[in-house]
Amino acid sequence: ASFGMQLEISYAVDWYHGAISRTDAEALLRLCKEASYLVRNSETCKNDFSLSLKSSQGFMHMKLSRTKDSKYVLGQNSCLFDSVPEIIHFYSSRKLPIKGAEHMSLLYPVAIRTL
Repeated sequence: ASFGMQLEISYAVDWYHGAISRTDAEALLRLCKEASYLVRNSETCKNDFSLSLKSSQGFMHMKLSRTKDSKYVLGQNSCLFDSVPEIIHFYSSRKLPIKGAEHMSLLYPVAIRTL
């Protein structure tokens, strides 16, 4: 089921970068403006994703976790969503529920460079 989700993500959006590392994510974001973001596979948990964001403080990496009933949650404090794209869409116009990023929204997707 999670594989289907990943395929669905990569076809629908350009901010999903797949299995890139935290370091690679920061290298991409370093060139971008504040409130730029991308989503990648979690390095620690194979069914989860990480949201990497450039903030005024540097870089933030937030977990997008899959719950037991196949919903997704951002960090510890967001509501439940049916998919990762829904989370991204929701927080593109609302403030993030994340300590240190309370004033931020997801404004600038970092598009994957397809060769």
